[in-house]
Amino acid sequence: MFDSMGAFAKRFKPIEGGYLYYPSKKGGGKLVTAEERDELIEGWRKVAGPTGTWKMVGIVMLAIFLWISISSALSLPDWSDSVSTAVVVAGVCGWIFWASLAPARLVKDRPDSAPPLPVSQAKREARALLNWRFVIFALLFSGAAFLKSLTATERDFASWAWLVGSGTMFSLYVWIAIQKFRER
Repeated sequence: MFDSMGAFAKRFKPIEGGYLYYPSKKGGGKLVTAEERDELIEGWRKVAGPTGTWKMVGIVMLAIFLWISISSALSLPDWSDSVSTAVVVAGVCGWIFWASLAPARLVKDRPDSAPPLPVSQAKREARALLNWRFVIFALLFSGAAFLKSLTATERDFASWAWLVGSGTMFSLYVWIAIQKFRER
């Protein structure tokens, strides 16, 4: 659905002598050699490619198994399950985030080889990384969650969090869909 490998590779713009990488919306383009780009893509494949995804699933399953065993043996309170889930999610997100910032770490001390992109072009290129299938899926999923949270009879913290979160996601993807449609 979302081609993370393709999206990662598109972050490098081919030029004579290598590739340009823009580490931020406001920063200039930094030169990356073809060999460095290939190493970065291979590193990303190890995290977000099929092997990396299965490795992540295995680690999460192992963490779940260990936590269930420890929790049952020690009769821990119910709230500790939420803490363990948060730790696993934070670990997986941290692992992906660290890998996604590898190009920025590589070029952080290099001089700019190209001027910064105009903000409108940078946003357009970011939206282009999301294909229509993913945008439609996100619209349907966040829209369904938003409608379900609107009809909730109980208004506790969790229902308000779902209402605000899913409403924000739905609004964001409506805006992205409108912008992508205008750019066709």
